[in-house]
Amino acid sequence: MTGPFPAMRVDHLSIAVRAIEPTLARWQRLFPIRPRMSPRSGYDDEFHWTDFFLGDRKLELIESARRGSFVERFLAAYGERWHHLSLEVEEGQLDGYTAALERDGLRIVDRGDYGNGDETAFISPRTAPGILVQFWQVPGWRGEQPADHPTEPVAERDGIRFRVRRPVVGVRSLDDALAWFRRTFPVELSRDGAGNSRTLRLAGYELELVESAGSAEGFRHLTIDVEPLDRFVARLEDEGLRPVRADGTAVVELDGATLLLQDPARRA
Repeated sequence: MTGPFPAMRVDHLSIAVRAIEPTLARWQRLFPIRPRMSPRSGYDDEFHWTDFFLGDRKLELIESARRGSFVERFLAAYGERWHHLSLEVEEGQLDGYTAALERDGLRIVDRGDYGNGDETAFISPRTAPGILVQFWQVPGWRGEQPADHPTEPVAERDGIRFRVRRPVVGVRSLDDALAWFRRTFPVELSRDGAGNSRTLRLAGYELELVESAGSAEGFRHLTIDVEPLDRFVARLEDEGLRPVRADGTAVVELDGATLLLQDPARRA
């Protein structure tokens, strides 16, 4: 499928964790997050979830709610890590859109119909560049930004400023991955990126694709500008974490979320 596309927007990036409460508490200690929904049951008995904003980007945490759930199976196979990218889709458009994607060879899985036009569907990572993509058809939605969505991308606490830049996706072939995204979503290519990487805007949301032959495809890390970086690295170390430093950056594992923290002055 290469369009026309329904209205859509990226809502959040989700992380599968073993326990929401301690993970959320750690994010609250380290970052100036703004919680949106307190932990609660999902739309079935499979999982619990919560979400929050860091600047103008929303992140979600999910945990298993019962034995044998999809979250438990995911954790058993991969451990705590990035789980899916969720996009809202215009009311009444999901069925036609996913049917067109299936005709184009994509496998649509885990559909859900919750009444009144509230429906979900996922693109299998086996027919995507290693990432799980969720579509959520929202009743009454036509493309506008939600009323609770922050307009300020920078969040600050204790004199440390944070700005979420973009998730990074590892791919085996940059050309093939770019062609896939162009067929599947409304995307624009950014001027950022060179050599084995390229940045695109998926419905206005930045993603970076990095080619690495022989490596597994899928979400690698979330890039966040942090200023001053040294002060935040000290905070991470006080938390018992051990960031890996290199040339104006630090990489840290935060309960399954790999974060690439960079000094914006060095990036510029």
